[in-house]
Amino acid sequence: MKSLWFKIGLGYFFLVCISITTSVIAIYNFSRLNDSIGNVLSDSYQGVLAAENMVKALERQENAHFSMLISDIDSSYTQFNANTNGFRGWHQKALYGKATVEESQLLESIGENYEMYVQLTDSMYTILQMRNGRNAGTAFKLSVLRPIAYQLKEKCFRLFEMNQDAMTSAETRIKTTATEATFTVIFVSIIAVILSVVASVRITRNVRTPAQKLTATVRKIAQGHLNQKIDVTTDDEIGELAAEFNKMTERLRAYEELNIHQLISEKKKSETIVESIADPVILTDHEDHIILMNKAAGQMLGVTAEDINGRRFQSVLDDERWAKRLSSVPIDRHGHAQPDVLLAIERDGKKLYFRPRQTKILDQVNQVEGIVTLLQDVTRFKNLDEMKSEFLATVSHEFRTPLTSINMTLDILSRKVVGEVNDRQKELLVAAKDDCERLGKLVKELLDLSKLESGKHPVRADRVNIAALVEDSLKPLRLPFSEKRITLNTAIDSALPDVSGDRQQLSWVVTNLASNALRFTDEGGTVRIDAVVDSNHVRVSVSDTGKGIPPDAQETIFDKFVQVKDPLLTTPGSVGLGLAIAREVVEAHGGRIWVESEEGKGTTFHFTVPIQE
Repeated sequence: MKSLWFKIGLGYFFLVCISITTSVIAIYNFSRLNDSIGNVLSDSYQGVLAAENMVKALERQENAHFSMLISDIDSSYTQFNANTNGFRGWHQKALYGKATVEESQLLESIGENYEMYVQLTDSMYTILQMRNGRNAGTAFKLSVLRPIAYQLKEKCFRLFEMNQDAMTSAETRIKTTATEATFTVIFVSIIAVILSVVASVRITRNVRTPAQKLTATVRKIAQGHLNQKIDVTTDDEIGELAAEFNKMTERLRAYEELNIHQLISEKKKSETIVESIADPVILTDHEDHIILMNKAAGQMLGVTAEDINGRRFQSVLDDERWAKRLSSVPIDRHGHAQPDVLLAIERDGKKLYFRPRQTKILDQVNQVEGIVTLLQDVTRFKNLDEMKSEFLATVSHEFRTPLTSINMTLDILSRKVVGEVNDRQKELLVAAKDDCERLGKLVKELLDLSKLESGKHPVRADRVNIAALVEDSLKPLRLPFSEKRITLNTAIDSALPDVSGDRQQLSWVVTNLASNALRFTDEGGTVRIDAVVDSNHVRVSVSDTGKGIPPDAQETIFDKFVQVKDPLLTTPGSVGLGLAIAREVVEAHGGRIWVESEEGKGTTFHFTVPIQE
């Protein structure tokens, strides 16, 4: 059996042989080219360079002759001898690199003439050493040495031209060799490419054809057609894979027939469990299409299972607020989880309240496949809460009349209208007055909260400038900040867009948050208030350097009657309604309020208000 590895290896071996052959031919041709260039550089160029330097040495020696005639004889003679070695050295290099017989004869002639030239120079030096020998030396130079020097230069120039002609001829040979090498390499490369393509196509066909058959059959099996057979007749690994795959499909078909009844049974169990839950349960996919819902959900929405087949969750809901709260991504635009909310719906003349609970169904890679939404019926608890709020509102309202009477009585006694009051009695009256004021503040907060919750305190849609609002809200607090030696900073751009809201209620929110920051910041600390544009809202932030809020308290700090459990931080007469009222005001304006805090590093309260359109 020829394995798939053998077939592929044989094909790659053929391709490697083609590549090696192409490389060898290319190396051979470029080696020829390199040899030609090397010969030119080693022979002709060496001769040109030697001729140039011999001429330069002769010129320097000629200058030494003239110096001997007109100046210091010995120094000039030494200079002449120094250039003699240079001329002879370049002459020897030219002899080593000689290429032709003519060039060799020329170099021998140059050597003989130069030796004669040196000997005659020695004779001129001897003549100049004699008394009145300059005239004779000058005549000797002009009549004997100069013609020999001219002959040497002419022969050196001839040597230069001979080597230049040799370089020109070599350049022609190099071009011819390069052209031949280029065409040879191109031809061999084309042949190699053609052979490689043919070999690659053959190798690919031997592997691809059975693989395509295998893929087509596997695709049908993946679509649920388990009765398929893979018909691959090759005797390599793909053939073995096909045989094993056929065995696997047989086992899968048997497994499917065996377990299909169990799957149907489990599905019916799940549907029965969902149907038996008293609260509405709705199952949606990752695109919010309704997959399943129980009878309670159908009764609540007023639809049947046939009505919701393939429909999106939002299309079934009449209330836009419901659709927004029950979206498959319960995260708001600030990246925070949506607060715990109640959703209301009217059925048969009754108002029902539900608290949504959502659970994501994740796949193996933690991608959302669906959402299970459970709507807890909290109508009874909501009614109890409304009854409690009404009771508190009624009691608070009834408290106002006797509180007013008590306050008036305390004022009359304190002013000594009905008689003198001693110091001890005066202290008791002052304490009673303070308790009445705290009780009055509590009654006012309870009444305000009940009005906000019941909707009896309408929100005005005024155009409000945030910078002016914050400045007016902080005026009554600047003296307490100064007395406690706490720095109060504001960073609000006056060019911020106006917001839409009730100026009095928003001012109360800023004052309450700033008062809390003042109360919980130690002496020498800092409180900062700033505002920025956040999408189509303006976000106001109140930051302090106080002790911070514990993480467990941050979840419930906006609830009614909730305070941080620290006796040192609790204000006498406060029952924890300020932040609850602030949340009601902000949410009534269409914004949201939240807190960011770290113990020991301070707290920042944020709230948003829509921009005035």
